[in-house]
Amino acid sequence: MIARPTFVATPVRATAARVADPFAVLQRQVGRLIDDYRAPDTFGSGRIGATDITEDATGYHIYIEVPGCSEKDITLNASNGVLGISGEKKSPVAETGHKTHVSTRSFGAFSEHFNLPEGVDEDKITARIKDGVLKVTLPRREPARPTERRIDIQPG
Repeated sequence: MIARPTFVATPVRATAARVADPFAVLQRQVGRLIDDYRAPDTFGSGRIGATDITEDATGYHIYIEVPGCSEKDITLNASNGVLGISGEKKSPVAETGHKTHVSTRSFGAFSEHFNLPEGVDEDKITARIKDGVLKVTLPRREPARPTERRIDIQPG
């Protein structure tokens, strides 16, 4: 009799070789980059909070979330067609004798620059802060009116 080898069935893990789609990888990386930029925890990273920019017949309006900041903490400058917004969200002074268990708030300086659209009257830009939102109003310049005057002709 010929001895036959005994075969034991052992489960083999089937793994399909996955080839990464380079475009899908790039899309995920760009998505993460955008999510990181839009993260609410932007203070201390040099960026301002979430921002909306709208336009109406009177001009443009920029809304920026600046929780924990007052008008004294923020500086606005307009020069040569660029609006600069900078400031600092300061950490409250820790009381002595208190032990911190969790701290997820962020603090630090932030700044951003916006190119102003054509037709904005830099001299009339205004800003207000209310409920942690800074509203910057960029009014349009009055359109130049054609001037016409009658010129008298002198004799001789």
